[in-house]
Amino acid sequence: MEGDKYIKTKQVTGFESDLMEKLRDPEFASAYIMSAIVDNDMNFLPVALGDVAKAHGVSKLAEETGINRRTLYKVFDKNGHPSFDLVTQIMQSLGMELQIRPKKTKKPKAS
Repeated sequence: MEGDKYIKTKQVTGFESDLMEKLRDPEFASAYIMSAIVDNDMNFLPVALGDVAKAHGVSKLAEETGINRRTLYKVFDKNGHPSFDLVTQIMQSLGMELQIRPKKTKKPKAS
């Protein structure tokens, strides 16, 4: 029974380390953050930003942005509700930018 518990913990740790590795890739990281924005999941957005920041190093992010680590961890909480300015500042420091484009619309069918 104890062996099963160890296996489950190891699998979660493997998932987390795999995610952290993937989040170091700028394309994957931007898609991960965009998923929160596209789904309008403002509770997941700070968590997604936090995951990407952890993958790159929160200390490094704190140094680059001038925002202390304690504040960053509060921002990255699901109840963090960071300001737009703070989100863009963090994203820029992580090597990302926010782009706005027209919404894709379906063309009406010809009669």
